[in-house]
Amino acid sequence: MGKIRRKFEAGFKRQVVEEIESGLITTHAAARKYEISDGVIERWKVKCHAGTLVDKPSSEERALRAENERLRAKVGELIMQIDVLKKMEDYARQKRKEDTCVITAKNLGQFQGGAK
Repeated sequence: MGKIRRKFEAGFKRQVVEEIESGLITTHAAARKYEISDGVIERWKVKCHAGTLVDKPSSEERALRAENERLRAKVGELIMQIDVLKKMEDYARQKRKEDTCVITAKNLGQFQGGAK
């Protein structure tokens, strides 16, 4: 049977490191108090000083981020479709305008014959 690994939140890790660095407790005493090895606390110190002591995102948070990215991609796709439809509408409006004029490039030949 394997050993059960405990997981600590970043806030707890920062609290332990702050206690040690403020001089309230030694690393060895903190290890005994919280039943954590000295090596783990030393790693927490290094990470805390490097600014990389953060909680990993939960599976729910990762799923929400993936859904957010999927929805952003869909919104971008829909915006592109809307832009194409607007351009098509402008083009159709322009063509209708040309067709309703009295004389256009399309029907110019009809009017060049002169009066009959």
